[in-house]
Amino acid sequence: MVLVISQQTFDEAVQENMNELGLSQEEAVAEAINQFEAQGVDLSQIITDPESFKNLSDTVKKLAEFQDKRLTPECIELLQDLKKECDKGLPHRVQAGKDGAYDVILDILLKSHAEKDIMEAAIKAMVSLMTKQPDLLDERGVLVILSNLDKGEPETQKYVLKWCKECCVMHEINRQKLIELNIVNKLSKLLVEGNPVILRDVLVVLRALTLDDDVRVEFGHAHEHARIIATETLHHLIELIKRFQTEDILVNDLILTLSALLVRNEFCIQVDEAGGIELISEVMTAFLNNDKVVRQCFKFLKALAGNDECKVHIIQKGLAPVISDALNAHQDNVPTAVGGLSCVAAICLRSPENSKTLFEAALPEVIISIMQKHPNEKSVQKSASWAIRNMVSRSRYQNEHFLELGVEELLKNNLVKFKDFEYDTKAALRDLEVKVDLKEEWTGKGGKITSESSLTIVNN
Repeated sequence: MVLVISQQTFDEAVQENMNELGLSQEEAVAEAINQFEAQGVDLSQIITDPESFKNLSDTVKKLAEFQDKRLTPECIELLQDLKKECDKGLPHRVQAGKDGAYDVILDILLKSHAEKDIMEAAIKAMVSLMTKQPDLLDERGVLVILSNLDKGEPETQKYVLKWCKECCVMHEINRQKLIELNIVNKLSKLLVEGNPVILRDVLVVLRALTLDDDVRVEFGHAHEHARIIATETLHHLIELIKRFQTEDILVNDLILTLSALLVRNEFCIQVDEAGGIELISEVMTAFLNNDKVVRQCFKFLKALAGNDECKVHIIQKGLAPVISDALNAHQDNVPTAVGGLSCVAAICLRSPENSKTLFEAALPEVIISIMQKHPNEKSVQKSASWAIRNMVSRSRYQNEHFLELGVEELLKNNLVKFKDFEYDTKAALRDLEVKVDLKEEWTGKGGKITSESSLTIVNN
């Protein structure tokens, strides 16, 4: 069990070392650290530098004075100092929060709506303060975020969006508050404007709103949030991909966001009807050697293949050779190879026609080559097993070719090396019609129910 202490307890231990042992401040701090670590105390949330602690507290106190007086250039300098202190680490941010920095910054933001420089300095300080501690957000903060998304310079909006993202990560209640107050409508308008200065930050917030990463909440609303966002933004995202089709960083983020929203059949169909498949084909061809863009395209196609009609259209619209070429080009890149293999598995699931077309596009050679290049990569071998199984399960004529390429030896080696996905490996071997011992998980005894073994119902 990890022990924790307060900042006050640590400071008192340092002072005690100085008074009773006659140590200098530096020696007293080192001694206190050694004492607490020997007791198994977690000091990750403690500021162990007294000077830094004092500077932080003094800065917050000086900023608090501006709550009752006119804002001056000195306020900007203090906000910048506070940001620097918060950037030092989580202990500094936690302590700043305890000292009331959140309310102080928020009050300055509400007073500085017409003063651009002060507002930007305040928002930047707020972003640093709330990084990894979104619990600070309250109703006032939500309203400040929403009001500043409607107005202001793009640079100001950019930092408001960064603040909003920090509020959403690992905090389900904050996400629900923002969705309830219709932040999606405001973000949708920013997508329509399509300003490259803030576009990536808008996309980051959209994705953050669909997260399900708050362990304190038993059931999150990630699916419902994705549905709400998709309803308002899918068309805009497709249009933006067309507009920024030649810019790799933006198109990468756009496809990543689009993939996160394909949570329902109707959304997949909507994207298909809007020309999404043809558009992704063009992007993959244009950025064939860009592993990040190709990886996101694989994720998008896998998500789209969750709809059976779209799955058929992916191959009908000529993506088989594109997928094969892209996967072949990135054999050495493990994350992209895994993404490609998973995409193939999804496209071939219960679809012998798709399997046939990919088979003719030389996918078996590419799959085996990837397995040979990464014999000890668990994720590669597992994804390859899925891809092989789904390709051959309803197309047994492919078995001979896979076996000629040496798939049997590779899969049997995996049985020895990777026990945690033994079932997937055996399933691939079984559908390749290779003899394999399958474990029967449960068998019934088939005996008759006797009076001793029957259930007795008691009426209360």
